[in-house]
Amino acid sequence: MFSTQNFDAHVPPVTEALAGQPSSGIRNAAQSGGLKVEHVDTTRFRALDAAFRRLADAAPEANAFLEPAMLEAAQQSDPATRIVVLLAWDLTAGERLIGAWAFSREGGLLPRLRAPAVPFASLGSPVILPEWTEDVLEAWFALLRADRSLPKLLDLNPSRDSGPFRTALDRLVSQQRCGVRVTARHRRAMLESDGDAETYLRGTLSGSRRAKLRQLRAKLGRQGTVAYVLHAGEAVPAAAEQFLELEALGWKGRRGSAMQSDARQADFVRRALGALGAQGLASISALTLDGRTISMCVLLKSGGTAFTWKIAYDETCGAYSPGYQLALEDTAMLLSDPATRRTDSCAAAEIGMMSEIWGERAETADLYIGVRPGRSLRFETEMALLTLIRLVPELRRRLQLRSRLKPLLKRLRAIRRGA
Repeated sequence: MFSTQNFDAHVPPVTEALAGQPSSGIRNAAQSGGLKVEHVDTTRFRALDAAFRRLADAAPEANAFLEPAMLEAAQQSDPATRIVVLLAWDLTAGERLIGAWAFSREGGLLPRLRAPAVPFASLGSPVILPEWTEDVLEAWFALLRADRSLPKLLDLNPSRDSGPFRTALDRLVSQQRCGVRVTARHRRAMLESDGDAETYLRGTLSGSRRAKLRQLRAKLGRQGTVAYVLHAGEAVPAAAEQFLELEALGWKGRRGSAMQSDARQADFVRRALGALGAQGLASISALTLDGRTISMCVLLKSGGTAFTWKIAYDETCGAYSPGYQLALEDTAMLLSDPATRRTDSCAAAEIGMMSEIWGERAETADLYIGVRPGRSLRFETEMALLTLIRLVPELRRRLQLRSRLKPLLKRLRAIRRGA
């Protein structure tokens, strides 16, 4: 167990010992027994890519949104938003990286560290070796408490709601070593099976649904030659540009929420996918009709887990369900890949086509963590402020509705008096 009694937030960092890397980028560090924790910037973390690769491959809970290349891309595309990376090292095993977590620093009425730290991400949980989870979390919380420059409130939206991380967090709460407030819980589709695609889909889709999708695929085939393409490695940057353009042509582009609608966010996507593609950690699948792309899916990988990050399709081909057709192809590809143990749909909730096609589910939760021990009055005050902040949009909506209804009610009363 990490001992806070001997905690010293100003213990000099072990520099060259950490994978032989320089000390630039290290902000703060502490050491107790065989465990060392620190927080660093994204440049320092990027230099530790090999150490994180070993951690991601060994940890049971993967998170592609913690990949060093993705975090560095986010920091480079938006320098004004500081990203803080927490690291944990086992000093008894040759300075082995055993934990990583990343946050963006958010200001405003409720200063906090928010995970995930990158745009468009769908998982804010840390990556920690299971036997170290509780000790590492306690050490990180102690490090944050001792650093006056950082907020003491963590905003996870969302995180895993089951598994080693959540189990260890619940134990810390029961022992009053931190505070937690869950604001929402969700379930989302996962793909995890040893079977082939045909057998798997017979178990998740009804016979009538499979027949309907086959009919749509046949109708699409009568329009031209249909092909499934997987862009990987050096082909990823060009495919990323094509994806951004395809997404912007649809309803997201019209609503202004497409990735390409914001220059900084588009720059992040280009940087991240280019770097991850070069590492074999990102690919983009596509369904084409006579060579014209009609649907695309951005796939990320980390530690044996794939993530279907983003999907876009050509709305002019919507009658043939090109998104579903691509998802079926992706399912077959992912199930046939021995290096992929499971796939996370990245869905916000248990909705959408992946929830229909894939039978497995993952539990997630939106939550806040107060790193101070005991019953923290500060944490309770912050949660009360959070409730108030969330009420404001609802109150504004109700007031707007009331102002719109007022003339109508006045007219109805006049009609009633006239009657």
